[in-house]
Amino acid sequence: MKSAVLTAALFCLLFSTAIAQKYYTTTLRKTNGQEVFTLDSADFISVISEPDSGSNLYNVKEFYKDKTPKLIGKSKNYKEIEYEGLVQTFYPSGKKHEMFNYVDGEKVGDSYEYYPNGKIYVHKKYTSDKKGSGELLLDCRDSTGAVLASGGEGKWRVYGNNFSYVFEEGTVKNGLRDGEWKGSNNDKTHNIAFVEQYAEGALKSGKATYADDGKTYDYTVRYIDAQYPGGLPAFSRYLENKVVYPPMLRSNRTQGRVIVQFSVLPDGSLDEEKIVQSPDVLFSNEAIKVVKSSPKWTPAYAFGKPTKATYTVPVNFSM
Repeated sequence: MKSAVLTAALFCLLFSTAIAQKYYTTTLRKTNGQEVFTLDSADFISVISEPDSGSNLYNVKEFYKDKTPKLIGKSKNYKEIEYEGLVQTFYPSGKKHEMFNYVDGEKVGDSYEYYPNGKIYVHKKYTSDKKGSGELLLDCRDSTGAVLASGGEGKWRVYGNNFSYVFEEGTVKNGLRDGEWKGSNNDKTHNIAFVEQYAEGALKSGKATYADDGKTYDYTVRYIDAQYPGGLPAFSRYLENKVVYPPMLRSNRTQGRVIVQFSVLPDGSLDEEKIVQSPDVLFSNEAIKVVKSSPKWTPAYAFGKPTKATYTVPVNFSM
């Protein structure tokens, strides 16, 4: 293990030196953003370096393990990424994947997405005003370049799993979803087939048939997060009130943060609790105990049916 960690550290050091910039952080990460500490377990390398001359924006670069660029952008902050300006992402082949423009960490303006073969897929426009943010669906093409929608009018297609299947498709009018949309998650074992009705971009009604139970569920919101009674602030208060500081660690004035992952089951109960990060096993044991004793949550919903959802929360132990 020490050898693997040392190899990853040397790789990161050499990699950052090759960029020829002073850097603030170089980390190894999984696709879901989780930091790991061996190159073998990582999906990509993240490098955050100092601003260019005359700029106050930090350079953010991500690379696949073969050093192919994965993302290039700029951030207002180097501790917590807050994108500003143009952000580009790339496929492992090196071909362009997406182009977005950010203002204060939010997508604003024109954005473009490309097929793995290099042809343009969609052109969208993100808007932001006092009423909130929105998304206009402007242009859509198939993988051969044939036009499906233009200027916000026509047929729109959404793919799943890296363009391996069509997840949903329907019509757009004035840049918004309109009329009937149909789709499927293409899961042979747990298939969900759905039909939805839209008006001016708003989902009016939906019906989803689950292969698991053969039942059809009605809904007006596709996805609803699981909810602790009173919301996440109430759950944070619950953790603060219930957690007991391990006496040995208190006497040693040991402090730290434990990251706990758990699942909220369709009946609202919690399960699959595990530690993602912890400075001490005594902190871990206490955090798991408190999370396990949590009151039931309101479950998450997907296409009208209660479903399992996974959450990650911090439990702080501070003097």
